[in-house]
Amino acid sequence: MSEVAPNPRKAPSIRQTAEQKLIGGASVDLERLTPDEIRRVVHELEVHQVELEIQNQQLEEAEREADASRARYQHLYESAPIGYLTLDPDGVIASANYCAAELLKVPRGSLLGRKFSSFVDPAHQDRWYFARRTLLESGERRSLEFALTLDDASTVDVGVTASRPSGDQGTINLGMLDMTDLRNSERALRKAAAAISLAEQRERRKLAAELHDDAGQLISLASIKLRVLETAESRDRQGKFEELAELLTQARIRITSLSFQMSPPLLHDVGLMAATRWLAEDLERTYGLTVEVVDAPELSLDEVSRNTLFQAIRELLINVKKHASVDAARVQIWCEGAMVRVAVEDAGVGFSSDLHRGSFGRADGRGGFGLLALRERLGQLGGTLDAGSSLDGVGSRVVVSLPLTHIQGDSK
Repeated sequence: MSEVAPNPRKAPSIRQTAEQKLIGGASVDLERLTPDEIRRVVHELEVHQVELEIQNQQLEEAEREADASRARYQHLYESAPIGYLTLDPDGVIASANYCAAELLKVPRGSLLGRKFSSFVDPAHQDRWYFARRTLLESGERRSLEFALTLDDASTVDVGVTASRPSGDQGTINLGMLDMTDLRNSERALRKAAAAISLAEQRERRKLAAELHDDAGQLISLASIKLRVLETAESRDRQGKFEELAELLTQARIRITSLSFQMSPPLLHDVGLMAATRWLAEDLERTYGLTVEVVDAPELSLDEVSRNTLFQAIRELLINVKKHASVDAARVQIWCEGAMVRVAVEDAGVGFSSDLHRGSFGRADGRGGFGLLALRERLGQLGGTLDAGSSLDGVGSRVVVSLPLTHIQGDSK
């Protein structure tokens, strides 16, 4: 049988032999090594030293990257716009970022060690208790909303995302977002919707009252004339027919006038200036109110703004006729900066001295309710209503303003 050659891969190298002896504490007998073997050992040790230096550099670089990563995470955690809390198994705050401390209005140092449940509003304690118990039992991520009551007795609506770190049975991480502005906006929208509904009801009542006072009375009088006509002598019937025809004509004119005042075709076909001039003529013909409309270019307004401003002008002019004790008024429409403005002036009794408190009543105590409703409608479009004395100090001047964002295109 031929002799099996030894496996060179299994034979220890000079470097391995030296390492084993050095590790085992044995001394190396250099006298038994040939010069070539010594050179090889030195070479391998030098290579090993270089490898160790490279590994050491890689380890140091990895440590620097880990430190930088921890620093970035810490910076993100501390400066995040969302409040972060970590609760220990007893529900005590173990860590918190700056946003959480700001949201809870407690210095971060004083926040640590407090139970989170001490901030939960009493009405929502059960919601927090069951959510925390479910999270601890199942580890399932939870999202919920509730109110927090702060140390200064103020209340904050928050959206909370709660999670449990993997492998940790008691710790809870919380992310909190202040929902107060959102909830306030929702409440404001609901309030605005209710105000719009109320304004619509007021407009319906006002329209019904105007129909009753004008056309309704004329039709009632015509009905009386018809009954009288039944028993009238033949020689008197012609005159009665003429009276009846005149009453019906007046009723038709009043209904047509009221319909045009509410939504004149000119307003949609031509524009606000043309509709205001028509309104001035109609009010003079119907109520004897002389209205001067200052000449100005027509504005290209969207439908909502056209209707709102026209109804405002109509409301203000009727208010002049009913409560200012004068038979003349002046209307001006113009653009100023980022607003389109309408001014209605008269030389009547003026307004009361309670303007700064939001009361728009006339000095005689009348005419305030309609103006308050008008200001409410304008506010829903970002507009305003300002009432005061006229420019010459006599009578009153009401200025209605709407943002130019409601205007399509430039002035003609």
